[in-house]
Amino acid sequence: MKYNLIFYLSRKTSYCEKALKKALSPIGGEAHQITSATTPVELGAQVSRGLRLCPLTVIIGGFNSFEDDNLRVVLSRVFSNSKLTLENMRKLSAESGSEGYIVRDKNQILLAFPDSPDDITEMCSEELLEYIGSKLSSENG
Repeated sequence: MKYNLIFYLSRKTSYCEKALKKALSPIGGEAHQITSATTPVELGAQVSRGLRLCPLTVIIGGFNSFEDDNLRVVLSRVFSNSKLTLENMRKLSAESGSEGYIVRDKNQILLAFPDSPDDITEMCSEELLEYIGSKLSSENG
């Protein structure tokens, strides 16, 4: 299953990329495209482009900012300007207190993780992988 990876205001990119690759390997996860964004506008463009290419897009980073470019703020803007609602979103959490999100709309999934390899590994639970696999298995083998 191919996915697009977007680093957003992220640090530890190579460590996070390795953790994600390992975490998604049980469902055949393979990076199709890896990009980065440093502004909400760039992120929006990258997400739109990514979802056109693959049904799974992963964002890493953006949770540590306290400005308008914080990923939580950006995602809330997306929800206010689209058909997506909070019902489409589920919070992921790690023992460290970090949070991430999974957003599903029809046959597309957006995952958002903090830029911590350990948190990515923890949030990619067997339950999450089964969910992703069941929703996208016929889409992008």
